Amino acid sequence: MPVYEKKWWKKLFSKKEPKTKVDVLKNTEAITEFLSEINDDTKGLVEKLNKLEELEKEFLVAKPSLIPINLETQAKLLDEILQHYEGFQNDADINGLRVKMIAQEFLKRAAAAGLKNIITEKKKDHKWQFQW
Repeated sequence: MPVYEKKWWKKLFSKKEPKTKVDVLKNTEAITEFLSEINDDTKGLVEKLNKLEELEKEFLVAKPSLIPINLETQAKLLDEILQHYEGFQNDADINGLRVKMIAQEFLKRAAAAGLKNIITEKKKDHKWQFQW
């Protein structure tokens, strides 16, 4: 094993990344904005999924000559659904990370304030272990 891969070498010479401070207010504003816009996102997805459902019903009763046209239409619609859902999923994941960062910041602040009983209670709770 080369020297630069050894643990002691990395401790001596690796860059220490500065810890970023969590801006709780900014993160809560972003989460609130996302949640207020969810209705619009889900309405668009529901409409597209209803169209896909109709196309699927037509596919089941379609004549063999109409099946390729139906499938092409489904492909275009699925492209739109996948793109829309991917954006929605990414936004939800990002906001989930924000919630976790806010909770971790809370634990740091509680530890600094000497609230050991709250910290022990929260660390035992499954939600606070951030395994979701």
